Parts: sequence; structure tokens; C-alpha cells
Amino acid sequence: MVITPTNSGSLLAGAGLGFFAWGAFLKADKVPWLKVLLTTRRKDETLAWVNKNRGLSLLGLESVNYGLHGILDPNSVFFALGNTIVNILFLWIFLPFRIARAAKKRQRDVLKGVA
Repeated sequence: MVITPTNSGSLLAGAGLGFFAWGAFLKADKVPWLKVLLTTRRKDETLAWVNKNRGLSLLGLESVNYGLHGILDPNSVFFALGNTIVNILFLWIFLPFRIARAAKKRQRDVLKGVA
């Protein structure tokens, strides 16, 4: 199989959309009219659940991803594959580090309050 510039462009566009979607979710509690639906506590609880159930989360994300973009057109598959790569990076690399950093910050805040 030959990867053409169109295919690589679709791959990069899918990755870009994936980064945008994760970034939008991570910042959604900062948007005033979305604060009612997604509070910081609810977002953190959701991310903790996603971190505990990474396989199920990836399955759900990819079902939506490939369901929306389709599997018949090669460009659509490369687009969805770019999003898949970003989802894997976020689920297995970014989220564990983010949760560990938040736990460390919480511990530091508790210790500051005691001292």
C-alpha cells in the first residue's frame, strides 16, 4: 500500500481533530455557559473513571470515531486512525500523568493546611 500526501494529510487532520476534542473537553469547565453541565468535580470524576476503564473508554471512543467517519473510504480510515492515535496517547500517557499530578497537588495542599 502506498501512503499518498492525501492519506498523510487525512491522518494529520484526524490527529488535529483528536487534540482539539480532548482540549475542548479538558477546558469545558472554564466556559461560563458549560459550567452548569460540566463542573470541575464532574470532569475530574469522569476522567478518573476513564482512567480506570481505559479499554472500555477506547472501545467507546473508537466506535463513535469509526461510526462517524466510516470504513469504506481510505481517506476516512486514515482520518479516523489519526484520531485513534491521539486517543491512545491521551488514555495511556496523558491521563495517568495528569491524575498523578493532581493527586500530588492535593497532597501538597493538605500538608500546607496542616502546617
